[in-house]
Amino acid sequence: MNALPRKSARNRPESPRVNWWEQAPLRIIEICNNLCLDMLSLKDEAAVVKRLGANVQHFHCMLHSAKQFGSFGLDDRGLFFKTSLAIKKNPDRLGKYLPLARKAGLRVLVYFNVHCYTAEFGKRHPDWLQIKECGAPKDDIYDTGVSFCVNTPYREWVFQILRDLCAYDIDGIFYDGPVFFADTCYCDSCKQRFAQTTGKELPLKSDPRNPLWKQMVAFQSASLAEFLKDSNAVIQEAKPGLLFYMNGNSNWPSWPTARDNHAIVKHTGILGAEGGFIYGDLNQTPIYKPGMAAKLLSSQSVGRPCVVFNSAGHKPWSWYLLPRTEISLLLAQTIAHGAQAWVPFFPPDLNQPELDVVARYNAFIKKHPDPFFQAKSLAKVALLWPSRSANFYSGSSVPLTDFTKAIQRKEVGDVSKEFVGFYEGLTRAQTPFDVMDEAHLDDLGRYQLLLLPNAACLSSDDVARIRNFVAKGGDLVATFESSLYDESGARRDDFQLRDLFGVAFKGSIFGPMHWDYVSPVVKARDAFLRGITRRFVPATTYGAKVESASGTVSLSFCEKLKGCYDDLPDLSNLPFLIRNNYEKGRVVYLAGTFGATLNSFRFPEYLLLVRNLCNALSRPAVAIVNAPWVEVQLAGKKDAVFLHLINHASGLKRPLTQLHPLAEIRIELREMQIEKARALRLNRSLSLHRSRNRMFLTLPRLDDYEVIAMRLHNQVSSV
Repeated sequence: MNALPRKSARNRPESPRVNWWEQAPLRIIEICNNLCLDMLSLKDEAAVVKRLGANVQHFHCMLHSAKQFGSFGLDDRGLFFKTSLAIKKNPDRLGKYLPLARKAGLRVLVYFNVHCYTAEFGKRHPDWLQIKECGAPKDDIYDTGVSFCVNTPYREWVFQILRDLCAYDIDGIFYDGPVFFADTCYCDSCKQRFAQTTGKELPLKSDPRNPLWKQMVAFQSASLAEFLKDSNAVIQEAKPGLLFYMNGNSNWPSWPTARDNHAIVKHTGILGAEGGFIYGDLNQTPIYKPGMAAKLLSSQSVGRPCVVFNSAGHKPWSWYLLPRTEISLLLAQTIAHGAQAWVPFFPPDLNQPELDVVARYNAFIKKHPDPFFQAKSLAKVALLWPSRSANFYSGSSVPLTDFTKAIQRKEVGDVSKEFVGFYEGLTRAQTPFDVMDEAHLDDLGRYQLLLLPNAACLSSDDVARIRNFVAKGGDLVATFESSLYDESGARRDDFQLRDLFGVAFKGSIFGPMHWDYVSPVVKARDAFLRGITRRFVPATTYGAKVESASGTVSLSFCEKLKGCYDDLPDLSNLPFLIRNNYEKGRVVYLAGTFGATLNSFRFPEYLLLVRNLCNALSRPAVAIVNAPWVEVQLAGKKDAVFLHLINHASGLKRPLTQLHPLAEIRIELREMQIEKARALRLNRSLSLHRSRNRMFLTLPRLDDYEVIAMRLHNQVSSV
């Protein structure tokens, strides 16, 4: 075959530059040896990272030794690279390591902690310190460290460190931080800048009812974004093409830390968050936590790669690894739901058998990159993460993370629990679904069903986009106080979406209901209640008092009982499940804290109701016939479709130590004409067969995780 003539360089169109981190899946490893940099030789470090199958490493060349410095954190005595800012000359660890990393085929991202410094360093720079509401310095970071404010001259110290790092042949820089804390910052620089911006004094961050509180939250987010913008400008001027990113926010409020992912992603190359850091009693932590982060980040990253940080350690016991099963579930959920995986661990853990799981996953991703690189979700169901409500609704709590202490609101309607309950319900229904926040309501066109888990705070634009989605034929499920507040948390007289819900708000919330019920309305059986045979089903813990306007009531609250051994409940006139049609779309409104109650109690009828809603209001493209404990996600790329299957058949209590392998899983494929299918981890082709105009395949065995790669027959997929 004759070769096509080459275009001359002069006439050849110039291709846009593709960043190195956008060319293949990232397999990131971090050895957390910043507490003692000489615990492992540089040669051994490169060998270990290579053995674990990484292609990118977060590298430490800054010491954070509490034993040496008296408190944990970064200090200008612990800089192990060439910089004029070091007050103690140390060996050039970075310069010595880079040739070894290149030989091992590794890209090197320098880890730079910009949120925790030693107490002694803070004493030498008191004008840099973050200050608490009480006027004292923030001096309890990881119990012993201090933190500096990005609005102080500290920023210039950081920028010089960046310039010095860019003098090396590195591939990027990772910021651990920056962050404002839930009780900061009241330094002189912040006070002055806020006064210049607003003409007012800083309000207390602990008082969300203060009229200036929202302005303070916006001020801190803008300050952090400006710091990122200026940092990236310094890096790109010194060494164009370097990757710069930080750990951002996941499905928790952003106000305590000022980390707004939509602002962060404008100034960073990839978007990441600590969705795979799990703490304490794991039975109190959603097993789906890394998947939640992966799905949300995939939406927020606007086409850029996203990373879920998965700690191999059982936090806060940093020197104690999670069991293999827990690590496997972290990684499986991360890569199945569109994110790249990053795993940190400490040097004493290098020879622990649990890390073999990390090597196995990295080897699989390296061998089969297509499912994990630029594949797009094919889900037709979207679950909203109500980020406005998380920040401005009175019922929004804050979880424990490395940057926040747990803050539990006393008010009803916990947004996080409502979201987590629906996430579990959809996962247990084996429905492929995506997660988005309000910023992406413009992207609803490809979805059939949108769920609003107590999305209380919505802007008029949010409401218009949701209304337009339903008017054009999209279906909607909403709960409790969804749309009852504006975007800043001010309550309205009625739901902004009342015409969609088919109800009118009667002005009050009722509960708690600890032993009360909902019950079907006579002659109101429908597809949503299929399989729910009990006359009385436990009520949601709280309810909204509404009356039907144009909707049809399928379930109503029963009259509140005086005690758990009261007489048989009587049906009240308060609707619970209301069906309504709005132009071309269908709407179901649940007048209670349905998701939070599901999250707490997992009543079988609640799980069945979620499954029924999905089946009736969307057309699931895949169904698992005989394996209820399998999580499902569907993605596509050109003419390939990837079915991700995660096995959740495990023990009753966490931490999980083993998974029960599943055999002969029968999978129904709908609305897809498949030409061939192959199980990538089993490394075998799967037979396809038809029955009554439906296509089926059988997976012989599922251990912890599998990807079935399928080729569409004579057509291109919708991605």
